[in-house]
Amino acid sequence: MKFQYVLLLWMQCAAFLSSGKAIAQSGFNYTPLKDDVIKIAGSKKIITGQYLRDSLNTQGENKKYILEIYRDRYKSINELFDNKELIAASEVDAYLTSITNEIISKNPELKTIAPHFFFSRSWVPNAYSTGEGTIVFNIGLFTKLKNESQVAFVICHELAHLFLQHSNKKIEKHISMFYSDEFQKTLKKLQKKEFDRKAELDKLEMGMAFKSFRHSRDSESEADSTGLYFLQHTNYDCGEALTALALLDDIDAESIDINSSLKKLFTTAEFPFKDRWLQQEEVFFGGLEKKEKPIGDSLKTHPDCQVRIKKLTPVIEKIAQENTRKFLQPEQQFAEVQMRFQFEIINYCIAQKKVSRAMFYAVQLLEKYPENSYLVGTAGECFNEMYIKQKEHLLNTIAELPSPYREKKYNTILEFISRLSLKDINSLGYYFLKQYTGKFNNDENFKKIYEKSNQYFKNNQQATQL
Repeated sequence: MKFQYVLLLWMQCAAFLSSGKAIAQSGFNYTPLKDDVIKIAGSKKIITGQYLRDSLNTQGENKKYILEIYRDRYKSINELFDNKELIAASEVDAYLTSITNEIISKNPELKTIAPHFFFSRSWVPNAYSTGEGTIVFNIGLFTKLKNESQVAFVICHELAHLFLQHSNKKIEKHISMFYSDEFQKTLKKLQKKEFDRKAELDKLEMGMAFKSFRHSRDSESEADSTGLYFLQHTNYDCGEALTALALLDDIDAESIDINSSLKKLFTTAEFPFKDRWLQQEEVFFGGLEKKEKPIGDSLKTHPDCQVRIKKLTPVIEKIAQENTRKFLQPEQQFAEVQMRFQFEIINYCIAQKKVSRAMFYAVQLLEKYPENSYLVGTAGECFNEMYIKQKEHLLNTIAELPSPYREKKYNTILEFISRLSLKDINSLGYYFLKQYTGKFNNDENFKKIYEKSNQYFKNNQQATQL
């Protein structure tokens, strides 16, 4: 009896471990988030109402110019909805609401500003307050964070910007500076100059930029300290404000070797990977490795994160928090939302025809989940799209060119794509997908992508024989 029990227990453990391995290899069965059109309509109505109130409350001699900026801001927010960038899906909205409710319920003064929150499908690791009440948290940032307390600090930071009216004050300062009598006199004087006019105008513009960015730097420090004040009233761990800033300081770092991943993923017996596709050149397109000297720290919108950490550390050390936790919701829920967002970024890139971006993120995620049918199909679809566009000499419409101002690992993908011939693109995609035909026979999306690649391959072969 004891032997049978041990055998049964061993079998259960083996089944569990096997199941875990399958999950690790495949990720999960991803389906794109579906936005709630009713919620979007309601949110648009709220934002329109706030825009009208801001317009009515604007006073002063520069009212006309300030209203123009408010109108542009309103249009920009609506464009986020029109481009389907903002997420309005119950599966993830509930998680965001649980965090914001904890913060606002413990800081009653925040109720007066009536903020509304959205996750954005953008891959850019950022969060921002638009100034009229909307706070946007890019999922590209969410996937980089390590726990819920870090998320809460980011939200508190953006709430501080809104609470302190940084955006509106910056608009008013900029307009007042630009339309001041002194500035306009200087501008008219320079426009009449026959020589060195451009240099003097550039100098004047640079002076405005320095002043504007200086105010931005001050605003960031103020938002850090005020955001920390909001955070300390919650049950979240204030110490995670420092770890969040440390992550932001190294946000572009990636643990995987893109060169190695590309070679491993797209090497097949029938079409061997060519090293020249990844060969590093001293200078790419006459200047990739030659970055222009950056403007000094005075022009950074955000102060250096290490400086911000140094300022916050003594404040956090004095805060006596009890019963605080890194997670108030189940930790597994945070992990599930992160995983969903990693896939959602890729899906959004495909929808927006940002194919080189989609390839970049798909390659990285395939390193973790090499047997995931969605990721395999997406990589194949990227090759299909690139083949069509390259054939039409329009590859640059879906694949960006390498630039010294992009992430280093993303540039590797862009250089790789730029070195592929039309035949290379088609053959890489076809043979890559062909490996998985036996595994994903029941996946309709994969089958469609493979059939398309197969047809392109046959057409290409026929064209070569003619």
